[in-house]
Amino acid sequence: MSAKISFLNLSIFNGERLSARKLPVVVDFHGGGFVLGSCHEQTPFCAKLARELSCIVVAVDYCMGPASQHPAALEDAGDVLSAVLDARAPGYTELRKSVAKKIEGDKQLRLKRDIDLDKFRIAISGFSSGGNIALNLLLSISPPQLKSDWPSRFPSDFPHPIPLLLFYPSFDCRQLPSERTRPAGLPVFKGLGADVNDMLMPTYLPRDQAGHPRASPGLADLKGLLHDQARMLLVLPELDSLSEHGEIWVKKVAEAGRGDELIVERFKGMKHGWIQVPESWLSGEEKRTRVEIFDSVLAFTMTAWWK
Repeated sequence: MSAKISFLNLSIFNGERLSARKLPVVVDFHGGGFVLGSCHEQTPFCAKLARELSCIVVAVDYCMGPASQHPAALEDAGDVLSAVLDARAPGYTELRKSVAKKIEGDKQLRLKRDIDLDKFRIAISGFSSGGNIALNLLLSISPPQLKSDWPSRFPSDFPHPIPLLLFYPSFDCRQLPSERTRPAGLPVFKGLGADVNDMLMPTYLPRDQAGHPRASPGLADLKGLLHDQARMLLVLPELDSLSEHGEIWVKKVAEAGRGDELIVERFKGMKHGWIQVPESWLSGEEKRTRVEIFDSVLAFTMTAWWK
């Protein structure tokens, strides 16, 4: 298992849910266009989930460009999910030893080492490019869309709803950032930094691979390919060049007959990435909407796991 794993805020749990000594799991993927970002930027989000949902949060430090190329991040993601699900996977024992070590070293927990992971209560979350990765984990793509089968690591007969938490995800990577449609009201970013993403993104995802349905999972035919247990929450800010692709995907979900399993939260006046930046950078309205989103995510995940 090549990806690094972080465990966040394991110190506060609901004792009633711990009676079975199995903790639900959230696997989270940060954003950054496959070339920037870190799992550590997710700390406020992951810590809140761990605390409020009494769960383990696995924040994945996946491979990025320019050191790695597609599909390296997807392979890392699949390896981490297999380490949660499959006792035969190379990372299965390593993951559980890491959890036990963290719990044993936390004096506030005072729990035994036999805490295990609940392999039926799993949520997948992702921000921006991390949302691309998260969606990929719930897709099984077969010919003719691909030359050979590329199944989800979730078994087709997985018995429990899987919350899929998508925050302004990158559904379609065929366009470079400068080529996307800019919504009215989104300022044009000028200067050297305006070209950085255009220059860096192809180091991970070469342009001739950008239309691959794994590189751009929003292009995949969802009928029969999106896992039956997927329960989706999609956050779309108004001032985001990725939101256009998000709205296209919403229609695609409905056309596939899965519209009742998707909740879309649209936020007027908000920009891409506002949930992840330091709170001190945010306006009062941005802080309010971030709290609103976190509360929605908690309720959505709780319903899927414990109803």
